[in-house]
Amino acid sequence: MANAAVISLVRSLEQLVQRKPHLISDETRRMVDSVHDSLECFQDFLESTSKRRQKHCRKVEELEREIRMEVEKAEDVIELKIMYGIMKKKGLSKTFLRTLVGKIDATRERKAIRKTLLPFVKKIDAVKSNVMGISFGTNQVQGYDDSTTNEDLLPGHSSRNIAKLNPENIVVGLEDDLVRIIRRLKGPTLSREIIPILGMGGIGKTTLARKAFDDFETRNRFDIHIWVTVSQEYRIRGMLLDILRSTSDETNEESNIDRLMDMIYKKLKGWRYLVVMDDIWSSEVWDLMTRTFPDDNNGSRIILTSRQEEVAIHADPDSNPHKMNLLNSDNSWKLIRDRVFGVEHACPPELEDIGEQIAQRCQGLPLALLVVAGHLSKISRTRESWNDVSKSVSKVVADESDICLGVLAMSYNYLPDHLKPCFLYMGVFPEDSVVNIVRLINLWISEGFISDELVGRDCMEDLVSRNLVMVRNRSFDGEAKTCGVHDLIRDLILREAEKEKFLEVTRIHEATNPSAEKLRSTRRYCFHSHNQAAFWKLSSIIRTLHFFDGFQKLSKQVPLLVSFKLLRVLAILNDTFPTFPLEITKLVQLRYLQFTCYDNIHWSVSKLYNLQTFILGYGVAGLLPPTIPEGIWQMRNLRHLHIGDFFSFPIPSNKLQNLQELSRLALSSCTCELFSAIPNLKKLKIIGNYLMEMKRERLNSLSCLEKLEILKYRDDGIQPSQIPSKYVLPASLKRLTLSCTSLPWEDMANIITLPNLEVLKIKDNGFLGDVWMLNDEENFKQLKFLLISWTGLKHWKAGSVNFPKLQRLFLKRCMNLEEIPQDFGDICTLESIELHKCSISAATSGKNIQEEQESIGNECLSVLIYNHP
Repeated sequence: MANAAVISLVRSLEQLVQRKPHLISDETRRMVDSVHDSLECFQDFLESTSKRRQKHCRKVEELEREIRMEVEKAEDVIELKIMYGIMKKKGLSKTFLRTLVGKIDATRERKAIRKTLLPFVKKIDAVKSNVMGISFGTNQVQGYDDSTTNEDLLPGHSSRNIAKLNPENIVVGLEDDLVRIIRRLKGPTLSREIIPILGMGGIGKTTLARKAFDDFETRNRFDIHIWVTVSQEYRIRGMLLDILRSTSDETNEESNIDRLMDMIYKKLKGWRYLVVMDDIWSSEVWDLMTRTFPDDNNGSRIILTSRQEEVAIHADPDSNPHKMNLLNSDNSWKLIRDRVFGVEHACPPELEDIGEQIAQRCQGLPLALLVVAGHLSKISRTRESWNDVSKSVSKVVADESDICLGVLAMSYNYLPDHLKPCFLYMGVFPEDSVVNIVRLINLWISEGFISDELVGRDCMEDLVSRNLVMVRNRSFDGEAKTCGVHDLIRDLILREAEKEKFLEVTRIHEATNPSAEKLRSTRRYCFHSHNQAAFWKLSSIIRTLHFFDGFQKLSKQVPLLVSFKLLRVLAILNDTFPTFPLEITKLVQLRYLQFTCYDNIHWSVSKLYNLQTFILGYGVAGLLPPTIPEGIWQMRNLRHLHIGDFFSFPIPSNKLQNLQELSRLALSSCTCELFSAIPNLKKLKIIGNYLMEMKRERLNSLSCLEKLEILKYRDDGIQPSQIPSKYVLPASLKRLTLSCTSLPWEDMANIITLPNLEVLKIKDNGFLGDVWMLNDEENFKQLKFLLISWTGLKHWKAGSVNFPKLQRLFLKRCMNLEEIPQDFGDICTLESIELHKCSISAATSGKNIQEEQESIGNECLSVLIYNHP
């Protein structure tokens, strides 16, 4: 935690000097330089102790806590008394008198800044003396042992390589369980059968259910497949909407609960379905949800996973629950060994016995085994290092009443200092949340934990490789898109976050609120429910506020926001402001802002000069696009702008060099003048709303974006349009999505010329016509992923030469397609072909390609066919 505080203060000092250099006297600058030197000393100390933390060291922990407290106090003063004061006085000097007053004020402010900084410089210097008093010359710090070096690590086993070992695919000790579950799923019983899977947290209930749910032969037996996660903090309406979305392409999100249940029941009626209700805690949830699942005596099945046996008995007293057992010693060691060294590599003989001891002391809990394995994969592969881990595991198991949290806490304590705040920040989100990783990284940046997206990706990969964070969804190339944490790990996060005074959370169904003392020192607070009694007692030093269930008293709470002058992150979800809340524009330290309103963006939003990410939802989509105020051009730190409805952009009056992402920009705003003013844009989503004769000119302007990598363009689909020339799209493009653009297939020649294109998605009649023919000269040289969805394509003439690097082909709702080109089997890089609700002939051609490849010994190509209604 101390490292994050130090980094944040460094950036605040840099901002102070950059924004008003004329207010910094020579003496003040010397103070700032002195603080900088101290902070560099702190960082060196924290990095050094982080690497050497093989054992607990109370003195170092106390010193880190002292560093964090003094650094945070200094930053509060700088931002509240200095930076905020500078902002309030901005604008003087329009007249001679104001210029004179401004000079007098500047002199006074120089003295005030010097006077304000002085006591904190002295305190920080005192802490620095304590740090310097600890000697690292002998590589020992009060019980720390730094006898191991980087040379002890085996080559080729970096954290990035280890992260590529996919833990979701390593299943040890569940083979017999999986056979039993699949046998029950395929059993002859025609009546609807409930199959409960019971066991303690972290034992692998969800993993087992997922393996059975994804089994290819099992899936083919059922017409409809539904997975719903319940959890302790369930929302019935949200679960019903999730079920409805998985069974239908159309949902009515305005319907009440009874209407949603009726819609699901009618959708499932007459079909054989497989449902998994994962992590169910109460009988009441089952009583509500069971009304949606008809029993038509057609062999439907429902899997329940729970820690509570009474839930299983209540759901079906006649069903025999499948009770999972802890792993035996052999399977425990096999799980650790496979995770650390890989299935194909052996463990060094000298580590076998100590590895077996470590596995045995995890007491057979898969979650604990995976976490310990994640730690072992990060340390030196020597007997000494592994022996330390063995002793630590033994101590945790012996001393901690909650064994698994003890093991998890060990893994947390060994995290590098820079990863700890990133990991604890997962506690912001409600239980079982599926978290968008790009959005999470933006929050890390806004909090000051990291500097940019690339560092954020590395941090995420590191946390995943340690089995502390789980990837929920990946892109075609394996890059993580969404993530989450196990319930037990979330319990650990909330415990450590509270202990470190890092974060406080008011959860759903939670009766008690934090004490006044806790609230005074809390810098981040999250409300997961309408229980917002703590809001009225929050300290003015609060830096982060998340509301996941809107405001309890909108009209009273919004005015109170202005008292949180140091607020950096404000996210208000599941609530809509009737008008743009002007109070928010007074929070000038905001880096991240997210909310929804019915109103246009007010011009005063330009006062938020520190804002980096702005996410604005619109309650009602209008006929005309909302307009961004001209003041947007003064927000030079803005990096990401997401608007819920398509919007128009004002004529440039400046350059936004830091802007990297624009979402739902109206096509009418697409001009070379605009794009030249945002030259570093990497991601762009355009919504077409323009007359046919003007689209040519607007789309041509995209060539001005020389750094654009991701483009999504959705047209109104009314008039067929045409890409004007092969040079219209930037050569830098890597991912392109076209929806409702109604292009003729001949225009694909303009896209083929893109030299770096790796992903192409064609959705909702992105191209019109029933024939797509490619000659041998037309090659997608770098294309790895191709999706074609909802098109009238009938005849597709192409071969392996046209897609030399294709890895994955995804076809959805191609009802007229007669066949997949047979030569696709000759693409040596092709890994999978997936067909969702396509024609029978297209599915048959996919099977033929697979059979042909298997006949010549190619077992690598996977063909998956999903044709449920």
